[in-house]
Amino acid sequence: MPFEEWVASHARVSSKPHAALKLDDTLSFFHQLSTLISSGTPLLQSLKLAGEQNQSLKLRGVLAEITAKVAAGSTFNQAAADFPKVFEHHWVEIIRTGEVTGKMAIVLQELNKQIREARETRKKVKGALSYPLILICVAVIAVTVMLWMVVPTFAAMFKDMGAELPKITQYVVDASAFIVKYGVYIVIGLGIAVFGVKKYGATESGRRNFGGVGLVLPMVGELIVMMAMYRFASNIALLLKSGVPMLETLSILRGVFRTSPIFREAIGRAQTRVAAGRPLASALEETGLFTPMMTNLVHIGEESGQLAQVMEQIAPYYKEKMQTLITGVTKLLEPVIIMGMGTTIAGLMLAIYLPMFEMSGKVK
Repeated sequence: MPFEEWVASHARVSSKPHAALKLDDTLSFFHQLSTLISSGTPLLQSLKLAGEQNQSLKLRGVLAEITAKVAAGSTFNQAAADFPKVFEHHWVEIIRTGEVTGKMAIVLQELNKQIREARETRKKVKGALSYPLILICVAVIAVTVMLWMVVPTFAAMFKDMGAELPKITQYVVDASAFIVKYGVYIVIGLGIAVFGVKKYGATESGRRNFGGVGLVLPMVGELIVMMAMYRFASNIALLLKSGVPMLETLSILRGVFRTSPIFREAIGRAQTRVAAGRPLASALEETGLFTPMMTNLVHIGEESGQLAQVMEQIAPYYKEKMQTLITGVTKLLEPVIIMGMGTTIAGLMLAIYLPMFEMSGKVK
């Protein structure tokens, strides 16, 4: 085979396809689709090309079905709505707005930007919380291993010596005996409890109860409110800029907050008041769940007729405030966890070695 043909057959022209569907694949699709449409490529051909170039085999199959439906006369948003696990409800509504207004390329660019910013925010939140969680897991594992494997060895030695154990040592020995005897059942029980809590948290009542408790907790409640304000501001800005009417925007926002029943119902109550002729700012204020700064800025946006622009400017503020709060909480938790871990391990070591020191002191 000539060298040029070998190079052409092995050149990294495209990445290796993968079976899973990741958010990056969806972002890549929206970006390619907006680029193709901006260059004057018809929607049907753009869908076909963007689908063929996507690296997710799952998304390729979905886009092939969507392309077939569009070719048969369906609109893009109607076809996308048939795949709610791939295209979220408010994405579909924004796509519909782009089709109606003829600004599909601009709308897709804005949607891609909003999804990307939301993803980056989630990454920063997870990254900030991961280190304290790792420390907690390491501490729990270390203490469990000592109680399960190390302490029983010393307990047997103390028993053979017939030594009278100090109270702290006796507590540790009793705790170790309990862990050794019931450790498997404890692990199974914790696994069942975590599974049950997770399943309950996925239900409507679970989301409502957990969300309500979270809102009243110090720092946790502030974080939940900041996250909700960021989601509200960024999404309402995107929807209004795309040309979606106010009442329909609020209806779509209820879908955005579908996993947060308390805020979803608050937006629903605000929507009812707006439909009755009330200003959005006062409707949001009456719910008691929106910050004074948010309601004041909504009022300014309504008065000036530039609500979308005002919300677009305030969204980064809440994102930054949310990230600052998370950073502060993690910096506060890290030394507390480290001190707690050190104190616990030091207490275990003291309980183990204290009887040995006492016995060695009696040897003449």
